[in-house]
Amino acid sequence: MARVTTRERAIDEPTRSFEAQGITGVGAAILFLVCWVVFTVSGAKTWSLQETVALEAFVGLATMIPFVASAGMREHTNFQILVSFLPFQVACVPLGTLALQRVSPAILELTFAGLIAVFVCERVGAFKAIGGWCRSDEDAGEVGDGSVAMNDVDDEGESAVVASPTAAAAVVEDAIWYKEPAKYLRQPVKSDSLTFEGENWKFMLAWAVSGCASGFLGGMTGTHGPPAIACYTLMRIDKAVVRATSAAVLITVMCARLVTYAINGLFEIDRPGVYGCAGACGLAGVFFGIYAQRFVDKERFARLLLGILALGSVLMLYKGIEDL
Repeated sequence: MARVTTRERAIDEPTRSFEAQGITGVGAAILFLVCWVVFTVSGAKTWSLQETVALEAFVGLATMIPFVASAGMREHTNFQILVSFLPFQVACVPLGTLALQRVSPAILELTFAGLIAVFVCERVGAFKAIGGWCRSDEDAGEVGDGSVAMNDVDDEGESAVVASPTAAAAVVEDAIWYKEPAKYLRQPVKSDSLTFEGENWKFMLAWAVSGCASGFLGGMTGTHGPPAIACYTLMRIDKAVVRATSAAVLITVMCARLVTYAINGLFEIDRPGVYGCAGACGLAGVFFGIYAQRFVDKERFARLLLGILALGSVLMLYKGIEDL
């Protein structure tokens, strides 16, 4: 009986991560994993890593209610991202779940350590810096391409310079995805809410690959955000679009994870009280975090959490190496 009490206490502690999510927007799944490794390394009795990931999916679905309600999904969702990303993400969740069950705990822990490190790097602006470097290189390439185009134009005459882009734009604008899919895929991406230089097929392929990675990581670790975060950041997508599109994605992928975990027997169905308590605590934490935003220095608290996450990444790396 004492063992059950200790395990329940240890597994309920990560629900406090959802309080921090309400204040700072830091991903609850990441904090969930950090709390798990802290208790595990300290010697507390905890559930297995697989059971903890399944519990996070249950609590995560419950705590999405306030987020989804305020996301403005109808007004701001980018359906091109949704169609490109979501099917591949959902399809890869079972593959990630299979890996969660078959891969050794040490490999999983090392994977978690890397994911947490990636998350911290994103929050401190590493991906934005990389995106800035990439865009600088692209701009330099475009200048070179432009000089060649100008030479061609000079040979053909100034009138061709004015007429050609207009005519091309007219052809592109006429392409509708369900009437002329091939032409639609070849036309450039047009959206005021993001920065992407290229055709629609390249944009959609990037999100499809991201969806595969996100679904696999989500099924295996519960942390499906990093691939999407990288795309959102590199493409400089508007914050309102990110929030609305992410809400639509999260609803679907959380349901997919719950169904997949249930089919594979990852839930402790003989302990419904733990799930009920964790879900209630997580939901209460989100509302408390939203309320606490007006009293807490958000930037300072976020920096503190990033420090805790960095420490968690180191601890997870240590545990993974120890279990090898």
